[in-house]
Amino acid sequence: MIKLKLSRHLSDLFYPVYCNLKGQVQHKENLQNAVLLLAALISGLAAVLYAQLFKYCEGLFRTTMDTKREYVFALTPIFFLVAWWIVYKFSKESSGSGIPQVLASNEFDDNGIHKRQIKRFLSFRVLVVKTISSVICVIGGGAIGREGPTIQISASIFYIFGQKVKKYLPESRSHLWIISGASAGLAAAFNTPLGGIIYAIEELGAAHFNRIRTILLAAIIISGLIALWLSGNYLYLGFPKIGTEGISILPMAAFVGIIAGLAGGLFSSILFTLAKKRSRIKAPRKLAFIAVLCGFLMAAMIYWDPRASGSGLENLNEFLFHGKHADAELVLFRFFGTMISYLSGAAGGIFSPSLTIGGSLGGYIAQLFGSPDQNILILLGMIGFLTGVTKTPFTSFILVVEMTNKHSAIFPMMVTALLALIFSNTIHKQSFYERMKDLYLEKIKMDPRSANG
Repeated sequence: MIKLKLSRHLSDLFYPVYCNLKGQVQHKENLQNAVLLLAALISGLAAVLYAQLFKYCEGLFRTTMDTKREYVFALTPIFFLVAWWIVYKFSKESSGSGIPQVLASNEFDDNGIHKRQIKRFLSFRVLVVKTISSVICVIGGGAIGREGPTIQISASIFYIFGQKVKKYLPESRSHLWIISGASAGLAAAFNTPLGGIIYAIEELGAAHFNRIRTILLAAIIISGLIALWLSGNYLYLGFPKIGTEGISILPMAAFVGIIAGLAGGLFSSILFTLAKKRSRIKAPRKLAFIAVLCGFLMAAMIYWDPRASGSGLENLNEFLFHGKHADAELVLFRFFGTMISYLSGAAGGIFSPSLTIGGSLGGYIAQLFGSPDQNILILLGMIGFLTGVTKTPFTSFILVVEMTNKHSAIFPMMVTALLALIFSNTIHKQSFYERMKDLYLEKIKMDPRSANG
């Protein structure tokens, strides 16, 4: 009798809890959130695997150059041609960085022709082509990065899951999935969760942020934790030692901000002008010729100075931890090498290459002025140049802070970012990504079947 009463008491106690949990699970919005977190988990896995593959391919190219550098004149044009052909044949919307495509996708709604346009920019086909083309390009010595592609790959993963959820929850909006995916991709690529949040606000959609902030934060945390679990607790640039961090560095911080901001703005303007002209070319033979020509030009720079190839992370590590010095040659080779690699038509980002260009520029400025504070100027150069290209000053300095754990230098970093934005705006007020996004949208408006650019 006592056992029966106890059983009834426990049943009366826990049955309402069970019913509540059952109702929560069956609630469609909770189903959406659960699937979104699953997408974050898969996105984190994809980001880590892609990063490892990209790193392996960079190392493979460096090994080849250490043995027979003259091979570059055969390998680089061939690999550039193949990387372009894969994009041209299977998914033209996979070319370049991937960030403009994500920004363009975020401009569409979920209905009719707009839905079809989003699927062209974000799909399983896109993420496969993006991965294959970019790793082939980097095997050939392309001066490209993986961060922009990671953002498009992650946004594609989220969007694919979002379309499945939409069958059961028609009011689910693509903006939620695109913004969450892109932000989670950036956070996982750099191991910078705060940077992912700031990027979502600053670049992807401040108008949508308030509505999705909780689930966005959860997506970034899940994706970041998966990357952290697989890759370990690391900083993208380690723990570089810096000397002067206070007020005395502000004059140089301001100077670097002005120069790096102007350089980033110039880089953005030149690259967009050339990319726009290239987008008008439709004949495959001409596009193939451009890919091969870019390969030969890149090969010549690599033969002269192998530091021109890859994402440039190795260069930054040499500067920050081994006392190596940047020179004008490296700055120019990284500047034009990144442009050439992008214009080949292969998949590949300019995010981390921009950090390398800016870091090299900051290091070169330190050499010109005989400054003992090379490391801090390298970090400031990274912030200034990236701001000049992306017009996202908050994202730029937050990323560098999280990459290096140098919170003590945040004030000069903010000064550099602010001045870089102001002076880069004298060249053009839109970022390279925004201008490319507008180019995509313009081409879609003129011809909904064609958005190659």
